[in-house]
Amino acid sequence: MKEIKVCFFVIQLLLTFITCSNILVADTINNEKILEKPKIVFEEKTYDFGKIYIGELVTHGFKFKNQGSGELVINKVKSSCGCTAALVSKSNVLKGEEGEVQIKFNPGRYVGRVTKSVTVNSNDPENPAYKLTVTGEILEEVSVNPKRINFGIIRKGDSCTKNIEVKTAPELKIEIKKVESPNPYITIAQNKTVENNKGSYQVSINKYDYLGKFNGIIFVYTSSNKQERIDIPFSGEVVGDVTIYPEIVSFGNIKKNQDANRTVIVNFVNKDVKIEKIEADPGIIDYAVSELNNSNKKIDVKLGKDVAVGKITGSLKIFTNSAIQPIITIPVRGEIKG
Repeated sequence: MKEIKVCFFVIQLLLTFITCSNILVADTINNEKILEKPKIVFEEKTYDFGKIYIGELVTHGFKFKNQGSGELVINKVKSSCGCTAALVSKSNVLKGEEGEVQIKFNPGRYVGRVTKSVTVNSNDPENPAYKLTVTGEILEEVSVNPKRINFGIIRKGDSCTKNIEVKTAPELKIEIKKVESPNPYITIAQNKTVENNKGSYQVSINKYDYLGKFNGIIFVYTSSNKQERIDIPFSGEVVGDVTIYPEIVSFGNIKKNQDANRTVIVNFVNKDVKIEKIEADPGIIDYAVSELNNSNKKIDVKLGKDVAVGKITGSLKIFTNSAIQPIITIPVRGEIKG
């Protein structure tokens, strides 16, 4: 009986030893795995594309190596605006293996020195978000100055002229084919050429028939493959003898019998123009005119006391001695809540 007990005790000791040995081996393996850290190392962090022309797509590959002891996992490659980046190698990189991140850069409408960044996200504990940078100087084969024309405020019947300059890269020998606009009120005339690669043009707007703001585009056609057509937006405003601000009087939503006052500024572009009379919808609008200065009058507009609940659809009419604007109608809008 004693021999059986001794034998059973020895077996228990042996099993305990085996179990402890397995746990110790497992812990050793796990600790070794924890100590195996990946390390991403790029050959270069920045790259300069040098001079790039608008419309030219350039690429560059950033090579890297896993110099750590563990497996490197590339989770994501993220680029800033203007760049597209892609991992051209596999996303799981073993110890000692190499990979590459390729960056494509499209200049778009950028001009001058531009810097963009790309972030490589990985399981590298020291550099989980590795930042790469590309830069370059973006040139135009054809440049225009100004890039937008503002004619400003023009009195109806008058003309206004602005100059634009079109310049081409001298080494490319680009031809300026034509400069035109579909707007029938725009005329374009070429000035004397200053240099072989530079042209100057007069852009005029003549006798615009409408009052208010206007806009359009001037097209510059060239022999450049990258900039065959350049668009120059233009804008301005044609006014009469009198300008009104605001053009609509809005009271919004107001309660019955609530005091509501609005102001209209009348600016006399033509100093010879006078207000002969003002008419307001009876029972809806009351007004009072006062002087601001020699060129401006102020009209204080308020609702009448007997205005009914509902929508307001009145108007204020200003009669002048102007041939262009004998009657100026200012709509009055709002709603009375009960």
